Amino acid sequence: MLNFINDMNTIYMMNNIKDILPGAMIVLLITMVSYMLSFLHPSFDMLVISIIFGMLFANLIREKNFLDDGIAFSLKIFLPAGIALYGTQLSFVRIEPKLWFYVIAVTVTLFLLTYFISKGVGLSKNIMILLSTGLSICGASAIMIVSPIIGAKKEEISISVIVIMVLGLSGMIFYPLLTDIMVLNKDEFAFLSGTTLPMMGMVKAAAVRAGQDALAVALNIKLIRISCLIFLPVVSLILLGKKNFHIPWFIAVFIVLAIGMNIIKETKIIKEVAEYASKFFLSSALAAIGLSVDFDSIMENGTKPLMAIFLSWGIVVLFLYLIFSIENV
Repeated sequence: MLNFINDMNTIYMMNNIKDILPGAMIVLLITMVSYMLSFLHPSFDMLVISIIFGMLFANLIREKNFLDDGIAFSLKIFLPAGIALYGTQLSFVRIEPKLWFYVIAVTVTLFLLTYFISKGVGLSKNIMILLSTGLSICGASAIMIVSPIIGAKKEEISISVIVIMVLGLSGMIFYPLLTDIMVLNKDEFAFLSGTTLPMMGMVKAAAVRAGQDALAVALNIKLIRISCLIFLPVVSLILLGKKNFHIPWFIAVFIVLAIGMNIIKETKIIKEVAEYASKFFLSSALAAIGLSVDFDSIMENGTKPLMAIFLSWGIVVLFLYLIFSIENV
């Protein structure tokens, strides 16, 4: 926490309000627009919209140096605050242990498969971790939480968020067809949607096609995946091979809040307020990242990440379908 206060003091001393204001105002404007657009459809993830709008805005203007101080300020303030508050969203769902085992097994498989396929196509270790995290757990939110732990660059974060979004939208459109093509029942479809679509909104949009019962099951499964976020700091550091490290204060707060919210009862109002605050802060951080990266370079280098996650995703979906087919024989 002292580091956070020191960062704020440093920023204040180095920059006056006049320097910070332009970039910070643009960041907040993009965040507000993204927030409003997120209500149009469940699949419209506020975080993803923010980074895309940030990139589009940055590439519409030639000289954007006047935004730099505000962008740096936004990242220093909004990213740690958003990560810390996201801990309130982790819910350890009370469902049968067997389902917990199946969901965790698919999550771990998706993570490891994405990691090693990404390694095979020559991606950097940071992108390998970001893609594996985003696809297996909860999309842009997971990417934002793990990125400061591994020291990911802005371009690496941007590429990872965008390709995860592309895959998620593809799955959301494609999955409803599976009930006919693959002859999946409601429970199987709910399991497939809940375990393999990266973002909560996408799970909602896909699973609801099979009815409210399927939607409820899919959302519980998704919550199990999100609860795996609590293990991310340790897993990320192990994969990086770091022996000497420290856990940032906001990750410590994230873990404490995650545990506290599941121990203390009657925290619904706190969780709802913290959810909106966390999304707003993380979206602002992503808007700032989008404003500081080159859109063309992201598009040029996005082929390998796309290939890695679609291959991993396809293998897991096919495997699950084979399992369902064997069980129904």
